[in-house]
Order: sequence, then structure tokens, then C-alpha cells
Amino acid sequence: MSKLRTIVCPVDFSAASEDAARYAVDLAEKIGADKLDFIHVFQRPVHAIPELGYYVEASAAEQIKESLRRQLDTLARRYSAHAVEVETHLLEGVPFSGIVEHADASGADMIVMATHGRTGFTRFLLGSVAEKVVRTSSIPVCTVRVGED
Repeated sequence: MSKLRTIVCPVDFSAASEDAARYAVDLAEKIGADKLDFIHVFQRPVHAIPELGYYVEASAAEQIKESLRRQLDTLARRYSAHAVEVETHLLEGVPFSGIVEHADASGADMIVMATHGRTGFTRFLLGSVAEKVVRTSSIPVCTVRVGED
């Protein structure tokens, strides 16, 4: 097996994703990875109005993007003193496919992400981004299981 050089760590800024971020940084240091990409994939809020159809309020979308960018920058600063290069990427799209597409495009060797461990009806309603990533990724996915927050 070749050296793992790049790890992608999707974050949603929850306590669970903070645990996964910490795990990804520790793992990257222990295995001597060159780079850790923190990514957040968001879906633009869409409003449905029967008379007008669907629309996206541009100013609201820009405010959301700015807030997410600040959160990513804060996360990167928190881990910048570690022995691995940290990059951030803010992407728009469907979360699970955006994660997999970014990992493929960046030549990543592994994805490290949180999973909440939900089961039953809650999982049915909310779906599982981690499960979809595991099923569709062509590279290894390490899930960090935490309790619901």
C-alpha cells in the first residue's frame, strides 16, 4: 500500500464533525500525510412560492456562504499549528456527492468523517451522508462514530 498523502475531512460544524476533524488531524500526523482538506458542502436554500415557482434570494445565499467561510477559516486556524498542511474548501451542491467529487478531483487517499449513528425512523427521515459517501466513494472512508448531538 502506498503512503496516504491527502485526507479529506468533511465538516458540518457540529460537535460530531469537530471530533472527526480532531481525529483526522491526529491520523494525518501519525501517518505522515502531506495535506488535510477540510471541506463543507452546502445546498443553497430554495423557496417555493406557488405563483412564482422556485427562487433563491441572492443576498441570503451570500450571507450563508460568508458565515460558512468564516467557520472554515476558524477551523483551519485551530489546526494550523499541527504538522500537516491544512486547506479549506467551501463547495455548493448535494453534500454526499460533493464530498466524493472533491476527494476524486483532489486525488485524496482517504476520507475521514463523522457519523451520528442514528438508526430507525430518524435515519430514514434524515438520511445518512456518511453512508452515501461510504457507498459511492472509490477511496477508503473512515467514519468516526459519535452519539447524537
